[in-house]
Amino acid sequence: MYGYNRLYTESKLSPFQYRVGAAASGKQDRLGAAEHGVNFWTQSFLQQKPSILSSIQKWSGEDAFFMANVGGSDGHVALGIADGVGGWQNQGVNPGLYSHGLCRYMADAVSRPTKETDLKPVNLLQIGYDRVKADKSIAAGGSTACVAAALPNGELEVANLGDSGFIILSPGKVSFQSEPQTLGFNTPYQLSKLTPKMEAQRAIFGGSQQISELPSAADTSHHTLKHGDVVLFASDGVWDNLSATEILQVVFSVMEKKGHWSKPSESGSEGSRAIGEILRSSSQASAPEKDLAGQVAFAVMREAKVLSQNQKRDGPFAKEVHKFYPGEDFHGGKVDDIAVLACIAVQDTAGSLSSMPKAKL
Repeated sequence: MYGYNRLYTESKLSPFQYRVGAAASGKQDRLGAAEHGVNFWTQSFLQQKPSILSSIQKWSGEDAFFMANVGGSDGHVALGIADGVGGWQNQGVNPGLYSHGLCRYMADAVSRPTKETDLKPVNLLQIGYDRVKADKSIAAGGSTACVAAALPNGELEVANLGDSGFIILSPGKVSFQSEPQTLGFNTPYQLSKLTPKMEAQRAIFGGSQQISELPSAADTSHHTLKHGDVVLFASDGVWDNLSATEILQVVFSVMEKKGHWSKPSESGSEGSRAIGEILRSSSQASAPEKDLAGQVAFAVMREAKVLSQNQKRDGPFAKEVHKFYPGEDFHGGKVDDIAVLACIAVQDTAGSLSSMPKAKL
């Protein structure tokens, strides 16, 4: 299937499906409810046209995202986060144009692939990068990016460039967390596009007016998902305000409340019913269960938003400031645009759907 055919056909595992949801909030926005995603980012989003992405993402500020299924199947999903680098504002450039354009072009490539299209994440990132570069309506800008493909055999491949990132959560534990790519404190790797004037200045004075990496510089990683795993992709508006353990606690709360993750003491109770029993058939699922991924994304976004405005509690960003600049009087959270994608893996087999692994938080 578009670059992954061998992996798919040789797999002996029962097929996976993925439930994907998103939530976002611009740094200047007041936190709402449904308008920020919890009641909107259902499976039906995957069937909508990329052309509406721009209007949908008006809540995410300079952050952008996309999610789309490949070939009409929710067993092969491509998705990603892009975060426009705020430093470009000093050059009179709106970095949101770059990040939104990058996601729009990647979504378009996924939605209209050809047999020759290889949709591995780093290649998808290259497609978006090239098309933004050729788009005259995007004069300049820069963005970090985290792009992924989830396959019908449970394999996940991710290309991460900069300080957006992802985390894989299994019932009760953090299975994996990506490392940010930075050149120094608060200086992430980024894809960028320079104006002709910037290019000329660089040619005269040497160096680079803005940091600029190629898609090939992204860290690429491969993972094997298990039934019930939750993968979260987020911009640094989340990572600067929430630790991995705090994110796990937020997600655990949602999954436990819905009966999809459970503690050992609840073995055999109604609360330990399998995630797939509800999510396999979206036509029969109740609206709240269909939106489970959206609820997870919204819960994480909301917690990050609240803590970003809390000046009494030092978050991860404040702790980094104190580490690199001990004399700096910076406390509290870091206000920023926030975008979150949640992807829940559901294995379609009677054996794995009979019970969920027990969790210990």
